[in-house]
Amino acid sequence: MGDKNEVVETLNAAKSYLNHLENLNKQLENAEKQICDTSKESERNIETTFSNLLTNLTEILLNRKDILIRKVQKTRKQSLAPLEASRSDIFSNIEKTKKLIREGQSLLNSSRENLDEFSQKSSFLGSLPAIPELKEVPFISFHYEPNLESELLDICSQFGDVSRIAPVQISQTVEKPGAVLVEWQSVDDERCVDIQEFRLQRAFGDVISEKHLETNFFDCYVGAETQFLVKDLHPNQLYSFRVCCKFEGSSDWSPWSLPQVTKTTIKPFSWASNKDFVFADGNKIATPVKEMPSLLLSDGPQFAVGYSVEFSYLEFDNKCSTIALVAAKDATDIKEIKSSSHSYFALDTTGEIYVDGVKKSTKLPEAAKGLKICFMCELINDDKVRVNIDTCNKQVTYDWQICKTDKLYFAALLKSPASKIMVE
Repeated sequence: MGDKNEVVETLNAAKSYLNHLENLNKQLENAEKQICDTSKESERNIETTFSNLLTNLTEILLNRKDILIRKVQKTRKQSLAPLEASRSDIFSNIEKTKKLIREGQSLLNSSRENLDEFSQKSSFLGSLPAIPELKEVPFISFHYEPNLESELLDICSQFGDVSRIAPVQISQTVEKPGAVLVEWQSVDDERCVDIQEFRLQRAFGDVISEKHLETNFFDCYVGAETQFLVKDLHPNQLYSFRVCCKFEGSSDWSPWSLPQVTKTTIKPFSWASNKDFVFADGNKIATPVKEMPSLLLSDGPQFAVGYSVEFSYLEFDNKCSTIALVAAKDATDIKEIKSSSHSYFALDTTGEIYVDGVKKSTKLPEAAKGLKICFMCELINDDKVRVNIDTCNKQVTYDWQICKTDKLYFAALLKSPASKIMVE
């Protein structure tokens, strides 16, 4: 029996080992495919780019040549016109002079009765047309800057490059409610300190399997940070992300990173239905329909450690309202925010902060229309979290004694229909 068990264990180990080997082989196949596919695509891009460049450069140079030749021809025509007029005068006088010589020779062999007429005809002799000196007429020439030619040839000789891999790559994508946190890092250790800014783009769908979707990439972040929370995403919908960078002193962006395809399965933050409110934008915006409405709660325990939630007062009634994170087992346990029956982390519109019944010494700016308040929660240990509140470029941080597995709701206590709040 012992031998059989050993054989079974060996078989199981062998199957597990085989599975690992097959997975590794699959990874190798994917790596080989990526190298071959991207190299072939790069070859096609090089062929297309240089073919277009050659066509365009040839067309530009031929056009420039024709322009210069036409300029030479126009200059020649304009310069010859006055010389042609002078030549016409000279030829006319040559003919008149030859005719006069013939008449004179005839007079010498005959009677001299027509001497007076002959003398009158000779009056033009000695009158010569004005002919410009060579230094006064155009000396047409073609010239160009040899340095410019060298510069053009140098640019052409260094046009384009081939990168083994882009200098910055997406390192991680993290699902958030209706959003994805995209993080990236430099893979070029030598030049990472020279990076001036990053550029993150998003496309709808899977661009790896559907190349044509690359045309819908658009910027969603440009800046110096190495992460960005991409919001307003549809749950369970695939999105593609890519990032590039710009080095200090350069105006050109680097090649794009490998595209990363991901999705969020977590629905966006929203308010639970409540008869005392009207809702808009997928229940993200809530407006009371009566004075002193009931407590406004999130649509379930949507908040968790590692999340951030932003509240915006779209309209404000100048009455004391409250927003909060509430730790409770069930929404039915939450009758009001500041209750001893559950843990809470609250901020009044007066700027006062309350944590589990304790009013904190730090006070934030008072609320106003358009104000945005962001709650961020990070784990310290199994029984403690740290909450940061950001508003008006000010931040406060307090620890909150709750279990990391506690269900967290967000809540708002508004006072009148003149107020309106949005959650993101």
